[in-house]
Amino acid sequence: MPHFQHGEIPHGFTFDENGGLIHYKYSIVVAAPGANQKDVWGDLYLSFGCAFADVKLGVSVHDGNKWSGVQPWDITDAGGRLAKKLPAGSQKIAIGRWKKSGGDSVDDNPASWLIEYV
Repeated sequence: MPHFQHGEIPHGFTFDENGGLIHYKYSIVVAAPGANQKDVWGDLYLSFGCAFADVKLGVSVHDGNKWSGVQPWDITDAGGRLAKKLPAGSQKIAIGRWKKSGGDSVDDNPASWLIEYV
């Protein structure tokens, strides 16, 4: 049976336009049961959606031993939600807004995350 959890991306930029950390207080960490546990949880998918403006997010996944490193995800207002399957063992997901350029000031438009086990 599928399971899901969702929430909002905090306002404020976590990362500058070069991927450097501005401040972690603008980010969120989502804890999840370890993905792909035999006979317990299925595949884990992470999705994002936004409205009124495009959003760039920095995402890092922890597999129980180490973080993956921050990867940029570009989410568009005009497109559908962006979803990716996460690796087996994924347990924590760090998410923060990433400036698209030095002049980017849109750090408060609606943006949300969704995790699903299927």
